[in-house]
Amino acid sequence: MDNAVVAGSSRFHRPASSLSPTIVAALAFLAVAFVGSTPASGRSRITFPYSPCTEKSKLPGCVTKRLGTDLQPYAAKTYPDHGLADEMTERGRRARGFYITPMYLRALGPARTAAAMKRGKLDTVVVDMKDDLGHLTYPSRIPLGRKQVRALIRDPVEMVKTFHEQGMYVIARVVAFKDSRLPYVRPDLAVRIGARAQRLYAVGENWLDAYSPEVQDYIVDVALELQSFGFDEIQFDYVRFPRGSTSAHGIWLHAGDKPASHATVVTRFLEKVDRAVKLPISADVFGLTTLVDGDPRGLGQDIERMAKYVEAISPMMYANGMDAYFRNHHITSHVINIIQCGLQRARRKAGDIVLRPYLQGYSNGVEHMWGPEFVLDQVRAALNAGSEGYLFWNPTMRNHIIMKAMREFAAGRGGTLMAGNRPRPSRIRAAWCPMGGNVFGTAAEREKKGRRPAAVRAQPGHKTSAARCGAGACSATP
Repeated sequence: MDNAVVAGSSRFHRPASSLSPTIVAALAFLAVAFVGSTPASGRSRITFPYSPCTEKSKLPGCVTKRLGTDLQPYAAKTYPDHGLADEMTERGRRARGFYITPMYLRALGPARTAAAMKRGKLDTVVVDMKDDLGHLTYPSRIPLGRKQVRALIRDPVEMVKTFHEQGMYVIARVVAFKDSRLPYVRPDLAVRIGARAQRLYAVGENWLDAYSPEVQDYIVDVALELQSFGFDEIQFDYVRFPRGSTSAHGIWLHAGDKPASHATVVTRFLEKVDRAVKLPISADVFGLTTLVDGDPRGLGQDIERMAKYVEAISPMMYANGMDAYFRNHHITSHVINIIQCGLQRARRKAGDIVLRPYLQGYSNGVEHMWGPEFVLDQVRAALNAGSEGYLFWNPTMRNHIIMKAMREFAAGRGGTLMAGNRPRPSRIRAAWCPMGGNVFGTAAEREKKGRRPAAVRAQPGHKTSAARCGAGACSATP
């Protein structure tokens, strides 16, 4: 979630109404803690919840108050070309499992984690290997990543081996362009803001410059290192550009004077990594991408273009992320129809590759409906829409509700269905769910005579002219 800002630049604050109360309180605390704390030595006060900066820090992004825009020389690597066809096993095609946090895995170990999955009749684990903060969670030998190592997984080879012995399909999750650590080590590889691009861009976290060949090579190197550990698949998350109106202020130093579109950058990156690795690769995308055509928000996620270079696509179909479709943001059981509609459209866009959505495994936003029935309705919607498998996202790792639902599902007992005890339709055919165009469904939205929700109307897709920043070139987002 993009929920923080660059200190000292209130113009770039995200509206408080779009943040959770917990995050707002955290930001208020940070504002009190850090405003006016700039030492006489001139050290930067660029700090936010995930910043590694301390008074003793010597990282370039912490020490220098105004960052330069000169780019370090770099020659892009050439990797062996293994082609675009990577065979996914039948188990991988029908993978059903969980995202596993490194802390949970460290506490239980792979054998007990696998046992917990099997009790829920699940056969797949997705393990963080480059996490949301930019940490490499294992002892990496990649030079650019060594300062970001947080080795919660001390022996990844043994971990994968144990999971395989327990019959698990093992996916390595790699957070691509969101990174709250590397920008402080190498500010020249980070997205910037400011009239002269002298500050790090952050909306809760920093972002790497996806235009940079060195950034792309770094992520490819991570994928190759993970391949050597024996993983079955590599899944890329945050393989996109920042979202929200704040990203219109972002400056990509490596974009050049005629930057390619965000969708082109993401697609070319996926092609590069697909050719370099021998494993099947997959990509997570916003659930909203299933309900629109192309890339209207400029995230860089165009499913039809991405599908050429991945073996699986995972739309994040979280119900609590669809509250803009409902009056007063109160989610009703119609959200299951929206999920199924989006996945039907994603099935068409994805072509022959595996469709494996992430489903909501936590109660936020749907507390009034939460329970095994809600979980089962999500699963049925996914399968009826043409998904081969599915994954659950629940970073709290309190999964007893989902496990109960999955045991019932495996035993052929579905319980009562949310939507009026009616079986889910194998296909949704309704005017509000077209297979082309943009979906702005629900009765509440139709009452507005076709007006789009504000969250969807904002489409910062226009190009702005390139600017020159100091001695280095920088370009505003296209």
